[in-house]
Amino acid sequence: MAEGKLSFKNKRWSLTGMTALVTGGTKGIGHAIVEELAAFGAIVHICSRNQADIDICLKEWESKGFSVTGSVCDVKFHDQRENLMKTVSSIFDGKLNILINNAATNIFKESTDITAEDISTVMGTNFESTYHLSQLAHTLLKASGYGNIVNISSIATAKAFPLTSVSAASKGAMNQVTKNLAFEWAKDNVRVNAVAPGPVRTPLLESGMNEPGGENALNDILSQTPLRRMGQPKEISAVVAFLCLPVASYITGQIIYADGETDGIFLVPCSSIPRISLNSTATKMDEAKMGFKDKRWSLSGMTALVTGGTRGIGHAIAEELAEFGAAVHICSRNQAEIDKCVKEWQSRGFSVTGSASDVLYPHQRLNLMEIVASIFQGKLNIIVNNVGTYMIKETIDFSAEDISTIMKTNFESPYHLSQLAYPLLKASGYGNIVFISSISGVKALPLLSLYAASKGAMNQVTKNLAFEWAKDNIRVNAVAPGPVMTTISESGVNEARGENESNAASAIMSQIPMCRIGHPKEISALVAFLCLPVASYITGQIICADGGYTV
Repeated sequence: MAEGKLSFKNKRWSLTGMTALVTGGTKGIGHAIVEELAAFGAIVHICSRNQADIDICLKEWESKGFSVTGSVCDVKFHDQRENLMKTVSSIFDGKLNILINNAATNIFKESTDITAEDISTVMGTNFESTYHLSQLAHTLLKASGYGNIVNISSIATAKAFPLTSVSAASKGAMNQVTKNLAFEWAKDNVRVNAVAPGPVRTPLLESGMNEPGGENALNDILSQTPLRRMGQPKEISAVVAFLCLPVASYITGQIIYADGETDGIFLVPCSSIPRISLNSTATKMDEAKMGFKDKRWSLSGMTALVTGGTRGIGHAIAEELAEFGAAVHICSRNQAEIDKCVKEWQSRGFSVTGSASDVLYPHQRLNLMEIVASIFQGKLNIIVNNVGTYMIKETIDFSAEDISTIMKTNFESPYHLSQLAYPLLKASGYGNIVFISSISGVKALPLLSLYAASKGAMNQVTKNLAFEWAKDNIRVNAVAPGPVMTTISESGVNEARGENESNAASAIMSQIPMCRIGHPKEISALVAFLCLPVASYITGQIICADGGYTV
């Protein structure tokens, strides 16, 4: 196998045979994205304004066994963008799977000092080029049968920073068009997402630091970052690569912030949080069962607890984590179901144990965590709070008992389990909490006000814990699934509609740009990704996997 290439056993986690175009691919984040895509098996074409830079990179990548070509293009200019896409169409026989709009520029000035020429330069490079290249690529993406666009946005779209008003505006436009294209082009099997990096050490950022006030602006950003460090290009490229993989097939229209939670709103200065080291057990792991040679994409040696792990999304999550090499403990109310699942997984070589627990009750949550601490010797890397329930009623029909049941199961339980897990997560040196939320916590849906409230509470506590526990090297994120075909959703849909399953599903799908209901494996893949070392700069995020339902 060529140096640098990833070895994968599961084709859901492969880009073999796919084609990609990365703009600005010779430096910084763009360079890292090219390497990540090529390592997953993609055939990549890059562009840059400098032929010498292209030649140096191509020689390096050829030595690693990557399939990469390149051509000169300044994406600020309309005619050069057209020539670029003609070149790409010729090289890839009229088909393109992946377009990464990465090329960008910035001007650090007070808003009153920005000139018309500055506006034209920044908007032309950051927004107009992205929009036009996406237009030009649409035919190629559609022809491939599996298209992906990933726009490289910025944290400046979520939080105001000094001296960046024009750049922020250009990226804000990019974020909105990401959602529009995701909606418009879902019918063509083209997914569109954006990744918004926080402060990342790149040549562009370093040049900005040399501008008047640039270094002070950067220090201001870092002072508001719970992880207390700048990101690395590889931490951004991993998110981009994941979004292009088949496993991310239900994610579209999302703006994912990889920023150390810079986009949070804090009541105390992050300067009071000590710096942490990422040199943990995660960097010393063995090769994962998934077959990845790159240990950034491995969970070998890690431990995980998944609540509600015998059915639906929980079952898929336990299986996905185990496939990546994690030792997993599951809980469920039914011991017979646990035994059946554990037997199946152990027959496949997975390290999975289980115990009965109804997480509605505090004493059972305490017992569960005592068992987990005993099995994993006082350390836990991952807890996935998956258990949930709901009732479908008009708001005026909910009783006090209904409110208590929903809030205890969906909010109090994961909150308490996270508290109980905290010392184990901290002791591991590399902790992750993933809450399984819902699009109902993001978008209003009929007959689900109480369920939505419980998930809204979960979403907010995700951000608070991400901020509070960053100092302990614990990341906290939430995954908000859209309509996913599980046992609980099937029964709920029919109860709500009073119709047969086919008609109920059709009514839901009419509101999903992708025109289909998701599968548990499409949720479990995102959960697993968030737990991997490659996701080390993502915390405090609520990511919807919903086929574009919330766009």
